[in-house]
Amino acid sequence: MGSPSAELNVLESVRPWYQNGLQYVFKDALPGIEELEKPKRQRPVAPPQQRQQAQSRPHQFGQQQSAQQQSAGQQAPIQQSAPPQQQQRPSFDRTPPAKPSRMPAQRQAPAPTQVNHPDPQSWPAPWSNLAARITPRLQIFWTYSQMGQDLSGQADAARRKLFQSLIGYMGLPKGAISFWPCTAWNGSEFENKADIFWKGVESYGVKFVACFGDQTRSIIAPDAPSSSASVHINGVQMLMLQDPDFLKTLPPDEQQLLCISLLRLPLF
Repeated sequence: MGSPSAELNVLESVRPWYQNGLQYVFKDALPGIEELEKPKRQRPVAPPQQRQQAQSRPHQFGQQQSAQQQSAGQQAPIQQSAPPQQQQRPSFDRTPPAKPSRMPAQRQAPAPTQVNHPDPQSWPAPWSNLAARITPRLQIFWTYSQMGQDLSGQADAARRKLFQSLIGYMGLPKGAISFWPCTAWNGSEFENKADIFWKGVESYGVKFVACFGDQTRSIIAPDAPSSSASVHINGVQMLMLQDPDFLKTLPPDEQQLLCISLLRLPLF
């Protein structure tokens, strides 16, 4: 093995090559290698006077540069610094424009048909008294065969209580229900007045009728089956309900149960 002192004369720039086994290098392949091989002591040294001039040059250059900056500061006008521009927000932080709604436009409900109500005095008694109380909220007529007698001053208290209870059970706005008789009382017997009844249905634009009792059905709709719960006559839906003289004998909950079909009508 070679002496460790043999590596002392190896240049630091080529030491890695030497340690990897490189020992001989042609000088022609490395121009300037002779200058690197010279010891530091053999390099030419500048005279003391030149060294002082070289050391004083950086100081003089610094003074000249400072003087130039001062003169430039006196001559140049003072410029106000521009305000910093607002940083533009990234595109993902911007609020996207509103997208057009995909929901279909709501259709406007058709305007309610205006019904010209006839003059209340154009009806005979007792219809004229009832016609004076009819409002634009009218939705349904209630009728029963004994109504002519109840409107003549000989009203049955139990029937009155029954219908007051059923009206409260319906829970409709005031004026939605109106009584419209199909009979008249002459003091001793009933007179059928189906023509006046249906004329009132047509004049007030009523689309629903509550028919209490089979006798009432035989007066206003004699062709309708007695077993039907509901029939349509000239575009009007008529519900078949129990006779009021039978309903008034039942407890209120049973009365409401037998008249529950009234709650299923598409009123309003």
